[in-house]
Amino acid sequence: MNNNRLKAHTISALVSLALTIALFTYSPVAAQNTPTNSPAPASRPTTAATAPTAPPLETPKAALKTPPNADKPTEVAVGFYLTNLGRINQSDETFDISGYLSATWQDRRLAFDPKAVGDREMRYSPEKIWEPALTIVNSQSAAKKSAVELTAQPDGTVNYLELINATVSSDLDLRKFPFDSQTAKVVLESLSSDEQRIVFKTDSKLTGYSTDSFLSLSEWQILGFNSTVNTNKFELENKSYSRYTFELKLKRNYQFYIFKVFVPLLLITLLSWATFWIDANAAFSTQMSVGMTSTLTAITFNFTVANALPRLSYLTLLDTYIFTCYIFFFLSIMANVTVHFLLNNHKNPDFTSGMMRKFRWMFPLAFMLFQGIVMTLFLGS
Repeated sequence: MNNNRLKAHTISALVSLALTIALFTYSPVAAQNTPTNSPAPASRPTTAATAPTAPPLETPKAALKTPPNADKPTEVAVGFYLTNLGRINQSDETFDISGYLSATWQDRRLAFDPKAVGDREMRYSPEKIWEPALTIVNSQSAAKKSAVELTAQPDGTVNYLELINATVSSDLDLRKFPFDSQTAKVVLESLSSDEQRIVFKTDSKLTGYSTDSFLSLSEWQILGFNSTVNTNKFELENKSYSRYTFELKLKRNYQFYIFKVFVPLLLITLLSWATFWIDANAAFSTQMSVGMTSTLTAITFNFTVANALPRLSYLTLLDTYIFTCYIFFFLSIMANVTVHFLLNNHKNPDFTSGMMRKFRWMFPLAFMLFQGIVMTLFLGS
């Protein structure tokens, strides 16, 4: 029995020794073959550390802010639709407008698959993509942008729509006032791109004016509109810019001035000629009072309607008409003075009475002839 126990202890010791040797033999191999998460030694060279740094690439967002075509000008279809025509300041030659400014161009970089996107158009903000930066060059002050809509179609067609309110300057020729017609202009150019980058064309579908009743002012009638595109050279930079011009044809409703200015002044002038129907032998004071009263009435009337007349540095047709009336007031007074001077000095009542009878038809005839010449000169030019 003792021999069996000894054998068992011996076998057990040998097994333990073999396991110990096996463990020590396996541990170095496992340590070499098992991957670890520890960082690589600092002295180990890596590919990333030794490769040259590449120049930074332009990001997609930055690329979308550049013009769509690098080798040719971008064609932009421009339109303007007038929704409201506000106050027209004839002295400052300005008028207030409200309307929709539209532009359409092609940008292939914005093309997309509508099935993948799930929509037929994509919306952008002006800060994200390139846009022509349209500005009203004849605006008296910066135009107020109430709303801007910028959308792209699947084929890359970009539609720009902006609601603007502005006070615009335009040359007004008021020499024929109040029988004048005017052309109100809205002139558009690109703020930052010349013809090497942008070329305008007229978008006839998005150009026009509203037919709402509040568009027309009571004093003006809209005859029609026209839009043109031409080239404007900026001498300081020696560059040419594409220019879009929207023209609104206006005609003044002159009925107000006929009934409020022309007819009253004509009646006052006729009143001043009433002295020619008074007997030349009558009191001189009576005739003079009629002439002076007519003149003072005309001057007071002129002050009354002055606010309705434009303040200009040149004479208009209405100014000439008023000035002619003043001249005939003065001539009628001088005619009465002359008649009474001859009557008192030459004592020839028949001669002076004959002069008064001639003045009755000479003054109206001369007045109509002179005013006819004025009308022909102003309206015929």
